[in-house]
Amino acid sequence: MSTDLKRRPVLHLVPKPHDTIDADWIASKVMENIDKEDPGFWTHHAVAARSKVRNTIVRAILAEGSKR
Repeated sequence: MSTDLKRRPVLHLVPKPHDTIDADWIASKVMENIDKEDPGFWTHHAVAARSKVRNTIVRAILAEGSKR
């Protein structure tokens, strides 16, 4: 009988970022990308949809940041 155990992979923890995540900046870059990639996107959606999409992006980024 062998006592040789299989080696488990070593987990390396990633350190927390020292600065805060700039959710507004990231959201603005995402919105700019939508504008660039599909210029007619917002003509097919309600005006309020733009702010809802941006706010959803910001909330998602802040939620991820709070997990760290």
